[in-house]
Amino acid sequence: MTLKDLKDVLTFAAFRPEPDDGTALWTRRFPVEKTLLLNVGKNRTSWRCLAKGGRLLDGGLQRGDFKDIATSLAPEWRKLTDTGWCNVSLNSRYIISLESNLPRKEGIEDVIRTSPRAALGSKFERSKRYALTNNPEHATSIVLSCEEEVIKKIEAALAENSLQTGRICCGTYTLLRRLIEHANADDPNAQKNAATPAQLLLVVCNEGSVCMLTQTGDVWSDLRSRSDFYDENTEPVFEMIRAKCEAAESPPSEILFVADQPGSDLPARLTEKFPDSKVTDLTESDHLWAHIADLR
Repeated sequence: MTLKDLKDVLTFAAFRPEPDDGTALWTRRFPVEKTLLLNVGKNRTSWRCLAKGGRLLDGGLQRGDFKDIATSLAPEWRKLTDTGWCNVSLNSRYIISLESNLPRKEGIEDVIRTSPRAALGSKFERSKRYALTNNPEHATSIVLSCEEEVIKKIEAALAENSLQTGRICCGTYTLLRRLIEHANADDPNAQKNAATPAQLLLVVCNEGSVCMLTQTGDVWSDLRSRSDFYDENTEPVFEMIRAKCEAAESPPSEILFVADQPGSDLPARLTEKFPDSKVTDLTESDHLWAHIADLR
């Protein structure tokens, strides 16, 4: 046994998941090391340092091409991580869609990571990576797809600057999944037994990206997703929600809203525009960072 092996046993490091183990929680992979969290869009990248105990420290935002940003900020980023590991949220060039009649065998949501063709059948495209969320009550699924080329470019840009990619996810998709879990956290039979199933509109905003999902009872019926859709001005998102609600036979009974950070003006504007709809803002401090780092 080497000195390092002995030290790892004494500090319990030998019993932790490997840093690049995609099946393990980020906080279990790096319980004491500082790591870097990145949210990479088309022309903007934001970042935060995650320290021991789940504390979110220094961060920032820079506009421009990611490769150029990574090169210029590499010295600063390396100081924000003890061992160079990064958790990347992809915020551009992805698609979130609603699909029907995909295979639903047990464990299919894990199978899609290693064998996407088996999960998607004819919908599979070789040049993409996928994630899947099945509706447990109906034959609909939410599918995330992103270009393999985009992921490889991000990994290469980090590697060229002595940084390592421990996870690549899609923050908007992650926040949508958490919002769905919240919307269905009550008695699973309540919606089935209701005389008039509640119609919910789930809205996710993440640094320029937006995703909206309609759920009536426990049925998903419509999903709209756009990346690089807005900047500081949220008017395009408001108009997108307004048009959808006004085109429906009746406004949603409740609008569930989350954003990457608190402070969006959209919940107040939606409350004023749709007084018959309950608007619930579920955004918490550091909402995006906390969820991609498995803190909540």
